[in-house]
Amino acid sequence: MTFLEALYGSQYYEIHQKGKDGNKGRMNGNLFLSALIILLLFALILFAINFVPGYNESITKIIESIFGNASGKTIGKILGIASLGIIYLVINNTIGNKQNFNKRVEKFMQYPDEVKKKANAKLLVPFFVLLAIVVILTFVK
Repeated sequence: MTFLEALYGSQYYEIHQKGKDGNKGRMNGNLFLSALIILLLFALILFAINFVPGYNESITKIIESIFGNASGKTIGKILGIASLGIIYLVINNTIGNKQNFNKRVEKFMQYPDEVKKKANAKLLVPFFVLLAIVVILTFVK
């Protein structure tokens, strides 16, 4: 089972088991994948800040030139919403479109139940590994 089969298939399967329209799992899967990509980008930026000489100063200058004296909270909201929106739209129109979603769900539904039950672990392990990397890089100096 591939990561994307586990992602979209498990979302469909969980919603469908509750008697609802399983196709809503496509949006959930796209949002999860978008969040995972944002977490990966955040980890890469933190890595660069901590280990690439001069990166922190250069990125600070760029952000100040774009946003002026805005607070970090405001800048974070603007960048977070914009990046989530852009990444979601790209995913929604490429790997997360209806045709690809249906193919992955069909493959997922062919797996035995014991394999289907392991799908969430296949999704959550990369997520929590990335989250741990972000937390560690946040406190590294």
